Amino acid sequence: MKNVKQDIIEIIRNCEVAFLATINLDNLPETRALINILNREMDDMLEIYFVSDVNAPKVVQLKKNSSASLYYYLAESTKNMILFGKLELVADKSLKDKLWRNDFLPHFKNGKNDASYGVLRFIPTGYKYYTYEAAGARKNEGKL
Repeated sequence: MKNVKQDIIEIIRNCEVAFLATINLDNLPETRALINILNREMDDMLEIYFVSDVNAPKVVQLKKNSSASLYYYLAESTKNMILFGKLELVADKSLKDKLWRNDFLPHFKNGKNDASYGVLRFIPTGYKYYTYEAAGARKNEGKL
């Protein structure tokens, strides 16, 4: 399991964008790209964070159904991965303060105290990833 976690963390750290899929209010999958700026120095807890406006459709959707997936793709390598899990809006102000970056100011004019500033936490429960090598594709999947 340790090598799997290390592989997952390496892919996450090296992707500029993650693709988040949630279940919309019509019970259909909805995918969007999210900038992966908060996960460059993640630990082995595999809690993945994103910044979001608390009024964004994805936040409304997760309140109805917290099931979600994240897809990461490293174009310059041979690795891609999907994580399955639960998405939640972080209520802990100290964690939100810790994750705040001044590059968020264009979106949240009142800084970390802006009422619309939100942080999403994704907690993976399963994974599937592929590497493509000269010998062919290698697939790895399992539960976390």
